[in-house]
Amino acid sequence: MQFYNHFPLIMIMTPMVMSMLVLIVKEERRVRLITLGVQSLIAFLSLWLLISLLNSPVEAFAYTMGYYPAPWGNELRAGPLESMMSFAFSIVMLLSLQGGSLDTKRDIKKDKIHYFYMMTCLLTSSLMALVYTNDIFTGYVFMEINMLAACAIVVAKESGETVKATVKYMCLNMVASMLFLLAIAMLYGVTGQLLMEPANTVIVMLTNTGQYHLPLVVTLALFTIGVAIKSALFPFHTWLPDAHGTATTSVSAILSGLVLKGYVILLLKMMSRVYGIDVVETLGINNALFVLGLTSMVAGSIFALQQKDIKRMIAYSTVAHIGYIFMGIGFNTPAGFAAASYHIMAHAFTKSMLFIATGMLINAAGTKEISGMIGVAWKSRVAGAAFLVGALSLIGIPLFAGFPSKFYLADAAIQDAHGTWIAFIFLAFSTFLNALYYVPTLYKFYSTKGTLSQAIDSKDRAGGKSPAIPVLFCLMGINVVLGTFYLPIMRLIQEGFEWLGRY
Repeated sequence: MQFYNHFPLIMIMTPMVMSMLVLIVKEERRVRLITLGVQSLIAFLSLWLLISLLNSPVEAFAYTMGYYPAPWGNELRAGPLESMMSFAFSIVMLLSLQGGSLDTKRDIKKDKIHYFYMMTCLLTSSLMALVYTNDIFTGYVFMEINMLAACAIVVAKESGETVKATVKYMCLNMVASMLFLLAIAMLYGVTGQLLMEPANTVIVMLTNTGQYHLPLVVTLALFTIGVAIKSALFPFHTWLPDAHGTATTSVSAILSGLVLKGYVILLLKMMSRVYGIDVVETLGINNALFVLGLTSMVAGSIFALQQKDIKRMIAYSTVAHIGYIFMGIGFNTPAGFAAASYHIMAHAFTKSMLFIATGMLINAAGTKEISGMIGVAWKSRVAGAAFLVGALSLIGIPLFAGFPSKFYLADAAIQDAHGTWIAFIFLAFSTFLNALYYVPTLYKFYSTKGTLSQAIDSKDRAGGKSPAIPVLFCLMGINVVLGTFYLPIMRLIQEGFEWLGRY
């Protein structure tokens, strides 16, 4: 066994152990540095793991935890796809925490801020587990840790709005958790397996013989609905705008950029590794995912058009872009899965940048109302530039991260036997709607007419020493990299899915 084989376990356990240390240390600066150090370590180990796997004859491995065989044994599984996603997630988490650190310090009480960072560490641990787990029940356990930690960091900004948002968030996600657990119980009853590869062997055999067809359809449907609720796919999105719109800046960036994506990664692994593309096609669940994805793409943008609060507008934009991801999954092809994965990364970096920039713009304008933010980009120039880059990226303008992800989704649609023209029409219409709410917002932000324009000066009014400024420069650079060097990144994702089906 190579040394890097231990990295997935280290990446899960380190933030979990550090969460207890954070609880003991308590002092704000120290717990923040510990948390940022954990994210940096995970990013380093993920990159090391990715490079090691690419230089290895076998680009994937299973890491057995303990000595118990299936179905009771627990395994982690690492390949190019998992290591790339853990690297991206850790970088987004690191930049989101650092970029919103001033707002975090202001919004959360001093005697409770160590609880916030403790929950952030637990959230990181759960995300790493969702990425690397090879066990269905372990995935469920860490989904629950993920949900509880996410609720805790939302309500950390103590206000009536955040409490109400957290209650709604928890109630809907508990329903999703019950559906997911019921699916696990039914699947275990049918297959007698909890590890992904042994479960796939049994499912393929049952499908070939025609046995347990209805229970298999029900289990996959329950898994899918559970993840759809947790990832805020329309029409299960109602909890998201409140949670994302009322939380502090770092939390909004983490929720939109990461928390939703962890559940989707688990669903991708379930469909490609537990059931398999051929079985999913036989069961027909992918068609429902395709339709729901298309609906969410349009509905999220229509809701965003109606918003006057900038954070709620961006939150509804997330609903639309979750639709893009589910549409790609609904193609039920390697090209569709790869395109969805690229959009997961592009959206994670872009949306975290948008929320951090928005936090600075709100501080500069003194309001969240879009109508009250006329000319604000001239007061906070770096934040204005980052918002411009993020908006252009999500619209799908070339040279930014959103363009190749939409291009690959369109390419996957061409390879689909049935939904090509429908997908093209919805992609074009949704892109038009994206522009319809981002372009007027940008026009207002950069307008020279209004009360805010009178305060224009040469310095960033949101704070020349703000830690968010280097973070935004970094995120803008990453966005351009994802928008220009997409071919090697996409090849890595495609190679990751090839190995996902082998080991």
